[in-house]
Amino acid sequence: MKINLKLIVTFVILLSFFKLKAQTAQLPKELEGTPKLTYSQMLADHDSLVSYIRQVSPIIYFNKQVRGIDFNKHAKKLRKQITKKTTLPEYLRIVLKTVNSAQDDHTSLMWPYLLDIAKKYWLAPNGNIKGIDTLDMNHHYKYWNYLRSSSTGPKLKLNLVYTDGEYHNLLPFAYNGKKYPYGLKLLKCNNVSVHKIINHKEMEQVLPALSWDRKYKRVYNERFYTLGKLYKKDTLRLTFSDKNNNKYQLNIAKKDTVNFLEKNNNNFGFDSSNNVVTHYFEKEQIFYAKLPQMEPELGDTLVKRFKAIIDKHSIKSVVLDVRGNGGGSDETYQKFLSKILKDTLSVNLRLGRVFSPYNCKYFEINTDTINKGKNYSFTQNGPKLKNVKMYYINEKFDYVIPDKEPFTFDGNVYILQDRFIYSSTSNLSSLAFKTNRLISIGEMPNALGGIQTSVSLLYTPYSKIFFRVEPQIDFTDCKTVADIFQNQVEHFITYSIDFLHDRTTTNENIFGKNFLLQKDPMFKKVLELELQ
Repeated sequence: MKINLKLIVTFVILLSFFKLKAQTAQLPKELEGTPKLTYSQMLADHDSLVSYIRQVSPIIYFNKQVRGIDFNKHAKKLRKQITKKTTLPEYLRIVLKTVNSAQDDHTSLMWPYLLDIAKKYWLAPNGNIKGIDTLDMNHHYKYWNYLRSSSTGPKLKLNLVYTDGEYHNLLPFAYNGKKYPYGLKLLKCNNVSVHKIINHKEMEQVLPALSWDRKYKRVYNERFYTLGKLYKKDTLRLTFSDKNNNKYQLNIAKKDTVNFLEKNNNNFGFDSSNNVVTHYFEKEQIFYAKLPQMEPELGDTLVKRFKAIIDKHSIKSVVLDVRGNGGGSDETYQKFLSKILKDTLSVNLRLGRVFSPYNCKYFEINTDTINKGKNYSFTQNGPKLKNVKMYYINEKFDYVIPDKEPFTFDGNVYILQDRFIYSSTSNLSSLAFKTNRLISIGEMPNALGGIQTSVSLLYTPYSKIFFRVEPQIDFTDCKTVADIFQNQVEHFITYSIDFLHDRTTTNENIFGKNFLLQKDPMFKKVLELELQ
């Protein structure tokens, strides 16, 4: 039998053409123009992602040892989902789940705003990161926009709050003619304990940066009900109870939401504004400042407003309210505190990083520099993370250095904090707890804290997916591995569900003088301490 080679070659070319055309036709509009990945490229791409996270993140080793979250197990399981039939949209979701599995607020895919900042400030010549082509970032914008536009989950909004180990609804609501009062405790989801649902291992892939309840040693998420997979036959079944143990059953369709019976006037969470609020309490001689973000120019604002008051009035104490402040630049609070404090605020730090090929190149270190360096070591006497080689940095760090011309002030400085602080705000909280000059009041945030450093900006070789990873973990003053979580507070004050309801629904200015004096439990603690 005679074989026509030209015919075979033509057939193969046509087959490849139609296969490529079919793949292109299936590609969503948002992903047009992105790299076409082969099966082997997807595998290599994912392997690169996992390798980078393992080389850079010490948090994944902490999570496994303390929280029982096994990043490596998740990564292997997700890699097996990549097949020769895997489409780009499917692959993007696998990548997202893999990054989520690191369970760290500073380890995530880059969103557009953060990527814009990275291009402007992080990359050389303005920053320290070299070797990244900004043209490659164009693909990532498309990936992000696709993931956002395609994630259409249930419409339900319940306004749940997790406090003292339980979920409660902040606002009363109605559904299908039945009313549900505020403050109900959520017991079950689909007839299973809600805590068991949230602590299921798969949640570590689909819910990024689950909060950690140290008291009850479990994770939580106040918006878990937005996951479509929880809706069995397009219905979610939630069981609540009131204080008298009366049960309330909510069976809600995936397409529906509830009708709130009261208006949410005040958000309980991270602050999105940049409006600095300041007051002077004449009787108490207190200067109060609400700092919503850690932006250096807001530090300048605090200095100007403090000067305007102290030029005319006596100031006995200062209250710096950082509740809801998600962080930014340490320079913000340093600008203000350097003008009102006469003492240098220093802490003897003990920090840890993974000793890996990537970190050696990025931080320009090797075995010799660690062994010979004055502030470096491969060993420490305190707690250690398992299954990872680390090196440690020991240094005395000056957080706040007094200005050459400080204001005449020698009173107490109180830091008000809630669970919604992170990054540089968490650094301020840590500083307050470790020094006598600042007094912290409030809640402990349920995200890993301590002293962090600039994140590592990374990308996968074939898809050009950009992501960031936190490279540092704080061992300062730690006696056990669990202590690495940091985030302590000197005077612990938490909110009752009744106060949170009133705070949410009140028409008063919750950062106004009257509300602070009469109702705010954290500000009241300041008044109590001032009388001692």
